[in-house]
Amino acid sequence: MKRVKRTYRFRLYPNESQKQLIEKTLGCSRQVYNDFLSMCKNEYEKDHNYKINKYELIKLLPKYKERYPYLKEVDSIALQQTVIHLYDAYMNFFSHQRAFPTYKKKKNDYGYITMNINNSIRIKGDEIQIPKIGRVKFIYHRHLPESFIYTMVSVSRIGKYYYVSLLGEEDYQEYQEHSKEVLDASNSIGLDFSLSNLFISDSKAKANMPKFYEKSLDKLVEEQRKLSHMVKGSKNYQDQLMRIRNLHERIANQRKDFLHKTSRYLANSYDYIFIEDLDLKEMSERREELKLGIFVNDLGYGIFLNQLKYKLEWLNKKLVKVDKYFPSSQLCSECGYRKTDLALENKTWICPNCGVKHNRDHNAAVNIKKEGIRLVLNPSH
Repeated sequence: MKRVKRTYRFRLYPNESQKQLIEKTLGCSRQVYNDFLSMCKNEYEKDHNYKINKYELIKLLPKYKERYPYLKEVDSIALQQTVIHLYDAYMNFFSHQRAFPTYKKKKNDYGYITMNINNSIRIKGDEIQIPKIGRVKFIYHRHLPESFIYTMVSVSRIGKYYYVSLLGEEDYQEYQEHSKEVLDASNSIGLDFSLSNLFISDSKAKANMPKFYEKSLDKLVEEQRKLSHMVKGSKNYQDQLMRIRNLHERIANQRKDFLHKTSRYLANSYDYIFIEDLDLKEMSERREELKLGIFVNDLGYGIFLNQLKYKLEWLNKKLVKVDKYFPSSQLCSECGYRKTDLALENKTWICPNCGVKHNRDHNAAVNIKKEGIRLVLNPSH
């Protein structure tokens, strides 16, 4: 049985004293992150080649706690994990994968990570034992598989709600039913990014993704207008800010649920899924120029591709990316003629060579599938 990484998240219902401890841990983690980041930033300004050592950084924690004794009241593992998180962010900057780390702000929602050491985090009935916090009530809406072993645990606050996430590995139950030892290129699908549908396939199937953000935009504008008339920092201001955050969280959960269900269906149905290697970051940055507005981020296409990738890997299947410079929209999928003057606003076009009328997105999906199969069958060409 194949082992895969899984995360299970549950809603927490801490009492007032437990909320205070969680908030205190979040605050201490934020302080450690920001102060250690300042340390690293100072060293970096002196020497742009300065690279930190993770273990040397962790060794600074005991002396740092002596300066701030209240740090000893929270989970020590959480503070160590905060330092490790900073180290990873800093090293990602050096490998050019991320921008330079930024300071954490109190107003932003975030969490902290601790470790399950010697069964220090355990579930009993409708309660979960969390280090320093104690036994907290939670909604155990789905039972964990017997094979699931978790080592890392995240406690987070999103808006006014608290969550616990268990990160570990388990036997993948669907592996036996849907996995393939030998992949069949004919059991494949080509997907072209679609601004109105998320994607369209070579068989003209559409995701028909609801525009969750767009549908809630009027409500968001109304709530944001109310916030602008309140005194910043007042109780009414904080309550209204929480309402806006909760609305954003609801939109994000709706989007995530739809993407999970869609990616699960595709991963179970096909051996190969072919897509175009789009530069989503560039698309997002150019959204005003391309008149894409809020729609690129509302679709969550990058999240969708990430879900497809790991779900296919679980089943020994493959997500194949066609080069972003491959002219999928310009090629006639019937005769191969290339229409180089095809404008972005042309949603349909007629091939001058064979006379076939094409829907731009569907034609691109067909070409993506053809090119994907070619890459699979002739990887050296």
